[in-house]
Amino acid sequence: MISSSIKPLRWYLKKTARSGMCLASLPLKQLILNKNQSSYSPVRVLTYHRFGNVERDPFCIEMKDFQAQMEWIARKNLAVSLSDIESFVAGKKDLPKNAVLITVDDGYRSVYLKALPIFKQFSIPAVAFITTNNIDSNGKNYSINSETIEPYLTWKDVEALAEAGVTIGSHASTHRSLGKMSLDEAYQETVMSREAIEKNLGVQVTAFAYPFGTLADFNNSTTQILKESGYKLAFTSQHGAIKPKLDPLVLPRVKVEGGEPMWMFRMLVYGGLDEWRFIDKMLWRSQQSP
Repeated sequence: MISSSIKPLRWYLKKTARSGMCLASLPLKQLILNKNQSSYSPVRVLTYHRFGNVERDPFCIEMKDFQAQMEWIARKNLAVSLSDIESFVAGKKDLPKNAVLITVDDGYRSVYLKALPIFKQFSIPAVAFITTNNIDSNGKNYSINSETIEPYLTWKDVEALAEAGVTIGSHASTHRSLGKMSLDEAYQETVMSREAIEKNLGVQVTAFAYPFGTLADFNNSTTQILKESGYKLAFTSQHGAIKPKLDPLVLPRVKVEGGEPMWMFRMLVYGGLDEWRFIDKMLWRSQQSP
């Protein structure tokens, strides 16, 4: 097992905070829903990044945990597609209560080598948001303490993902914050990444995931740029559920972290981390990208 550079104290404090919020928020959420039976059925988009065995790395999910998570979602019949979410947000389609869309950011190769077989096994529709300049990047990889963890996808891998039914979306060209660059640069990031995917795969790209996705990384100007670039949906890293008539270009997601038990995964699917959005709003300066 490879160890990450995250210090144990920080790791345990974060895990305690996340599990505590799950346990504290669900009774209140249930009380509110019971008083308002006409409430919309909440839907959530789950965010993953990598799959493997790295100690104290919140971005990396162990395979036994991922297998159990996808098996549970399939058994509960909760998995929906990107097109389902688009129709739901537009108010054109109802979805099962607590339905989830599975998304994987960044474009590391474990989404192809490790996650794809499980998606296929349980017939889980998923979205892979790729940073196009990293694809076929000739050895540039994710690393911890100078140890290579895994490479990025190749275009051949991306093509195989698409052929297997995984929707490919854009995570920009260079994984830089759109909110911290000029409008011209942001437009180039969104257009060039979409065009690269469409050229290599021959498919239309309609969805975007903001790199980092904190409050510093998107704003009204970036929303307008995405609209002009041809995107129909865009996702941030702000936590919460999705409901009809939300702005389709500023949609929340819920991050799935490594090192957390199955009971906690079930609770976050049911809304246990929706209120983490208040943490996102309070601590956004410390969450900012470099």
